[in-house]
Amino acid sequence: MAGCMLLLIGLVAHAFVSPVSQDALTELRPGMTPDEVRVLLGSPSEIYSKGQWTYSKALVFGYVTIHWRADGTYDGEYNFERF
Repeated sequence: MAGCMLLLIGLVAHAFVSPVSQDALTELRPGMTPDEVRVLLGSPSEIYSKGQWTYSKALVFGYVTIHWRADGTYDGEYNFERF
């Protein structure tokens, strides 16, 4: 019983972490290339043609999106959404 409770507590705690390290997000700089962002954040979970990458993780209630300029560089904006 105690083991199940600890597992449940661990899963709940995990659900509320950021899908991307906050330290890595603070290192993002406008004008970075997609390769530079991948080195920092890893590969995105989804890539949209409208200039947006989404980072999410299984069992995490939220996601991070980053946005790209028309020239293909990072625009300096990201959103961290919880649901």
